[in-house]
Amino acid sequence: MTTPWDKITSGPGCAEEDLRKLQASGLPLVLYGDGWYAPYLREYLRRHGLAPAAVFTDAGFTASQEAVSVEEIRRRFKKFDIVIAFANARLAREKLALKDCAQADGVYFFDVMHELLGNTLDRAYLEARKERFSSAYALLGDTLSRETFEAFLAGKLGGAAEPLAAVCRKEQYFPKEIINLSGREVFVDGGAYTGDTLLTFLRLAGGCAGCYAFEPDPANAARLAATVAKRGLRGITVVNKGLWSAPATLPFAAWHGTSASAVSGTGGFSVEADTIDRAAPDATFIKLDIEGAELEALKGAAQTIRRNRPKLAVCVYHRPADLFEIPLFLKSLAPEYRFYLRQHQPVACETVLYAVI
Repeated sequence: MTTPWDKITSGPGCAEEDLRKLQASGLPLVLYGDGWYAPYLREYLRRHGLAPAAVFTDAGFTASQEAVSVEEIRRRFKKFDIVIAFANARLAREKLALKDCAQADGVYFFDVMHELLGNTLDRAYLEARKERFSSAYALLGDTLSRETFEAFLAGKLGGAAEPLAAVCRKEQYFPKEIINLSGREVFVDGGAYTGDTLLTFLRLAGGCAGCYAFEPDPANAARLAATVAKRGLRGITVVNKGLWSAPATLPFAAWHGTSASAVSGTGGFSVEADTIDRAAPDATFIKLDIEGAELEALKGAAQTIRRNRPKLAVCVYHRPADLFEIPLFLKSLAPEYRFYLRQHQPVACETVLYAVI
């Protein structure tokens, strides 16, 4: 009988094979797309000794001055290879099919987020922890969650290059089929950035009983506080601290290049961190996107979780073990939690575990 693990552990290492083809090609490498995903792709290619010769975009697309039309690419190069620089590779392939790209020798796509986020694993890692991965998989509450789990791991193991596109869904942090909101929520926004998630929450919930917005980066916290003041938002507490398992002073690396701000041993300065149990013990909904510190923050919310059984939306794409450690830890705190996994980008980021009663 075929199991999910058969699907996850089978299949070729497509990314490695495609990199070898490009490295051996000798043809100019041309990027298609110049949006948010392109800098990540450029860094990935650089690490593998590949440099784009040019980039083209669709007509009317606002991009860097470097971008040209596909017609210009055809004039410049007799033959070339195309690497898709869209996160949504399926859409990119549909668009390419409508263009004259007969001179293209090959069209490639790489999900670069695994490597750039430092969240890679191999079959040996999976096999050594198969029991814990299996236990987490068994907790998932619907078919889409299980398909998302399979697609996420399959992509990490170098199988099909676009496994997440089919399971990608919108409504990050607040999917209607999972999260029921009311104006009485006490919301913890862990990794509040400049307030994008907070504003979405307030719009969907119609207000709140209170909100604690934790943002350790001083510049982002200042922008968030300014937004709160400008909009006259009440009940919002902006906390210029990180979240951790205990009050602490932590090394921190501010955003640079293609990396998000995060607790890091190579950080250029330090930030204060607190626990949810101390700072937001009345929380009824906790959202965490804190660049790999999610499990530590949940440890610092253990009393709150046991007592309040809050709704949870926790990113699980930053560390290889998060996919099993986080749901198993939460289950140990509140056995009645139901778990759902959703993918909110067609590449290996914005993977969120939801826990609800």
